[in-house]
Amino acid sequence: MTKQPMTPTGVQDKVDELYLLSDTALDAEAAAVQADFKTWIKANFTLTSKQEDYLDELGGQILGFFGASCSVSFSNRLPIDLIYPAPPTTEYTKYTGCNNALAVKSDGGKPIATGSISFEISYAAKP
Repeated sequence: MTKQPMTPTGVQDKVDELYLLSDTALDAEAAAVQADFKTWIKANFTLTSKQEDYLDELGGQILGFFGASCSVSFSNRLPIDLIYPAPPTTEYTKYTGCNNALAVKSDGGKPIATGSISFEISYAAKP
C-alpha cells in the first residue's frame, strides 16, 4: 500500500485504498491498527517531524481508543474523516479529538457497526 500524507485528502485516499482490499486483507489491517495504532500510522502515512513527535507523545489509553475505533471502522468499511486546520501563527497547544459516532453490536464474532468517526485537530492559544 502507498504511504499517504497526514492530511484530510491523504486520510481519505488511505481509507479508499483500504476499502478496495479483500475482507481478509482488510481484517488484517483492522487487527494491526488495533494492536499498535502508532506503528500502523507511521507505516501508512508520511508524517512531518512535528506530526511524528506529536504522535510519539500520545498516551497509551488514547492510542488504544483510536486504534479500536479505526479497527471497528475498517472491519465495517465505515467513513473515517480528518479535520486538520492550519495551526495558528502564535504559540499554541494542539489537541486531537475523535468524534466516535459508531453504533456497535456483536453476535459473539466480529463487531457489526454503523456510523462514522472523525478525527479533529484543534488548537488553543497558550497564555
